[in-house]
Amino acid sequence: MTRTFSMTRRSLLALGTALSLAALPAIAPAQESPFEMTFAYGWISNIEQGGLFAGLDQGYFSEEGLAVDFIPGGPNAPQTLVSLSAGTADIVTANWLPVLDAIASGNDFVVLGALWNKSPAAFISMGDLPLDKAEALVGKTYLAQKPEDSEIIDAILDINGLPHEYEVKPTGFSPEPLVAGDGDIYFAFATNQPITLENMGMTEGTDFHTTLFDDLGYDVKQGLIVARRDYVEENRDKVVGFLRGFMKGWDYAVENPEAVADLVVNEYGADLGLEKAQQVRQMELQTDLIPPAEGEPYFVFDPALIDGIMTDVAGGRTVPPVDQLLDLSLAKEAAAGL
Repeated sequence: MTRTFSMTRRSLLALGTALSLAALPAIAPAQESPFEMTFAYGWISNIEQGGLFAGLDQGYFSEEGLAVDFIPGGPNAPQTLVSLSAGTADIVTANWLPVLDAIASGNDFVVLGALWNKSPAAFISMGDLPLDKAEALVGKTYLAQKPEDSEIIDAILDINGLPHEYEVKPTGFSPEPLVAGDGDIYFAFATNQPITLENMGMTEGTDFHTTLFDDLGYDVKQGLIVARRDYVEENRDKVVGFLRGFMKGWDYAVENPEAVADLVVNEYGADLGLEKAQQVRQMELQTDLIPPAEGEPYFVFDPALIDGIMTDVAGGRTVPPVDQLLDLSLAKEAAAGL
């Protein structure tokens, strides 16, 4: 006996639809859009930000689900804390006294760590004036870029029990006026102006001396990583991801200075006329200052410094309680996930 099958119009349409759907490729689940974040730093795009650029190039921030943009600094750029307060930046680096001033102005900022393990802030003096003793600072003419730099001189003299006897002259970002004899001591970055003098044929320790503020007792953390408190509370996991990507970027930059110098010269600082050899040399100098002590995480420092020397040099400014001002837990969490 032969069995026959009949199909209604409805069943025929259903079969056609099923066959059509079967022919379609599988649709992948929608990907979550990366979380956008803007980081601002206080100087031009050079290898001082090598960890950031390595993190971008190597995809470390992308791995954390982040799309990180950045706002460079420089002589004509807005101060990073202004950008943070205005909401045009989400995380910034800034120095100690400006952070205190910004908080005193009503900003609810929190410090998440410090970029520099040891501050690159330094004095440069010529060969006949080593600053191996703080007494050598008294009675000298200082070449400084900012009027408020006199506060640092006062603090260092106070730390060492010395009188406020000195003169300050305004200067630019090149140490040439020091070489010309316009002053005795030049405010510098230990990772920058010494290279200029080296390129002039001078030798560190013979023709000139670089003395870190830290070595004169001014152990004040610089390059503080700062964010708005509400931003951190609302986006804690994203901020931890940023710090983790940044840490990975610095590890890469320290291990691959030539590659990161190429990144800076040819991409991130391509319009600045930077020289690769200078950038590599700068990376060499900052490698002694940015990476933490062995076994310690990036960006974390001893909170006792705030109640100690950092309060001592605040010049009468109000320093918030450490547990309100400083939150190192995000950096520690980021390091634990490496």
